[in-house]
Amino acid sequence: MTKFSNEIKVGVVVTVAIAALLWGINYLKGRDIFSSDNEYYAIYENVNGLVASNGVILKGFKVGQVKKLEFLEDRSGRMVAELTVKSDVFVPSNSLARIISSDLFGSRVIEIIMGDSPEPAKDGDTLIADMQPTLSDQIMPVKDKAESLIVSIDSLSIAIRDLLKPENRKNLSEAIVNFHKTMSNLESASMGMNNMVTAEQSKLNKILSNVESISANLKNNNEEIENILKNFSQISDTLAKAQIASTVSNANKTLAEAAAVIAKINKGEGSLGMLLNNDSLYNNLNSSAANLDRLLIDLKTNPKRYVTISVFGGGKSKQKSGK
Repeated sequence: MTKFSNEIKVGVVVTVAIAALLWGINYLKGRDIFSSDNEYYAIYENVNGLVASNGVILKGFKVGQVKKLEFLEDRSGRMVAELTVKSDVFVPSNSLARIISSDLFGSRVIEIIMGDSPEPAKDGDTLIADMQPTLSDQIMPVKDKAESLIVSIDSLSIAIRDLLKPENRKNLSEAIVNFHKTMSNLESASMGMNNMVTAEQSKLNKILSNVESISANLKNNNEEIENILKNFSQISDTLAKAQIASTVSNANKTLAEAAAVIAKINKGEGSLGMLLNNDSLYNNLNSSAANLDRLLIDLKTNPKRYVTISVFGGGKSKQKSGK
């Protein structure tokens, strides 16, 4: 029978103890060293409190954990998270790895949001990274609004305190009295308007009746109005076809010719121009008219000087010719 030395026994016990310790530590961390897990990656701009050993959950059930976090080597400041997920868990290839808060104290975990792809994510694939706002991120806008509201309330309290000072109370009372007077005046004006509307109600009714009558007449005479508009359209077409432009042009030409004739008359050209501008011709015509007038008077007074009447014809004329 082979006997083991005490050193061998001690070594075996220490080795078993160390292995049990490592297994216990990993078990407490949620890792089973005797099971095979798939490893996935997700790249984040900011992990916002996520640390290694935080859990990975799927529909509220823990299926893995964050193995480690480290910066990318491209010096962009982004971080890559390495996730271990149980191999028997189906994770679609287009799933999201969203960092969420697991409690009110800000603990962070990664939740797998399953995609609709029928293809499973393979070991070593990179999932789509996503980030849920933390509670502090959601509270910050409310905090800013609350601070702004507090400042406004403080300013309002200071204004009210200044308003209630003894020197301002009298002005405040007078302002309230004036406000009441203004409201009374507005009420009186409103009553006056109501009375005026009531008094003129019959006239308003007549006006509305006349408006309705006018609209009815327009509706009834719609055909006649259309005929009138058609007639106006025909008149405008006739005027457009009447060659008004050429008529006006001819009239202008005639006026220009008349102006030229008048200009010649004013210059004394032609008979009419000489008559109007030459005094001697006028005097000669006047003298001829006077002589003609005297001749007619003498002819009327002594007609025998100019007319000879013979009873027997030419006998007397022959005697005169024989002399």
